[in-house]
Amino acid sequence: MKIAFLIAAHKYPELLVRLVKRLESPLASIFIHIDKDADIRPFKNLFLREGVRDVHWVPRVRCPWGTFDQVRASLSLLREALRRDQNAGMYVLLSGQDYPLRTPEFLADFFERNKGISFVKWARLPWSIWPDAGGFERLTHYHFLIGKQRLEYPSKEIPRARRLRLIYRLCGLFLPENRPLPQDLVFYGGLSWWNITRGAAERILVYLWHNARFARIFRYTKSSDEIFFQTILVNCEGSNLENNDLRCVFWDGRRDEYPAIVRIEDFDEIRSSGMFFTRKVDPRYSLDLMDKIDSELLAGFKHRPE
Repeated sequence: MKIAFLIAAHKYPELLVRLVKRLESPLASIFIHIDKDADIRPFKNLFLREGVRDVHWVPRVRCPWGTFDQVRASLSLLREALRRDQNAGMYVLLSGQDYPLRTPEFLADFFERNKGISFVKWARLPWSIWPDAGGFERLTHYHFLIGKQRLEYPSKEIPRARRLRLIYRLCGLFLPENRPLPQDLVFYGGLSWWNITRGAAERILVYLWHNARFARIFRYTKSSDEIFFQTILVNCEGSNLENNDLRCVFWDGRRDEYPAIVRIEDFDEIRSSGMFFTRKVDPRYSLDLMDKIDSELLAGFKHRPE
């Protein structure tokens, strides 16, 4: 089965080139979104120098962390991949700091033998592992990005900055304390990165076409990319979902990082996880780990999975 890899990146051109080289295959097409706030020239120049040309650069949007623009970037990738590659059967969303633990050939065979199944991490909200109201406060509170400052209304603490404090008080005059949510919709959360079938990808776009109000719900939602796609897929009839995103990510607070930047000392756990990708890699700390993955994992998974 052919796979469309959808990569959202904003820094580390050399890391992106390395990722793309590991994903290149006749069984893969590669689509890249670079945050509009980043200079795309170092990325394209490095790709040219390295002879990596068979990629598709998709229309760009600004992607401040935690905003709805991250959803817009994912949708840009998804639309372009559906339009440009009619042969792809799976759509795998990656960040520029993901790294594969299996070859494209292995992945294509796995998805072929699990045809029709989308692999997505999801849980009904409130989700017990998320703090505060289990994720509902992301939806019921208003989350604004004002310049480079963030404002949540209502909040446990009134902002200290004078400008934000004024805006917060204006919110109290004109906005309800809790945003009303549609009663006919059950909300689900999960992680931002997923692996979905062509049918599921098309279902997302059709749903948005027929439900324009849905996207408006997320305009002032914090980290909406962790709720938006799961809510559509779980609520839509015909979605065949496996509750697994196939990623090895460490959220246990090791090295006081959330998620942890993976390093060489994490290799044994990554190898034994059985997952197909790991994140979050960083060229400052993860080069030895990526070399070991190349030599001991990718080199050993050329053939059909058992």
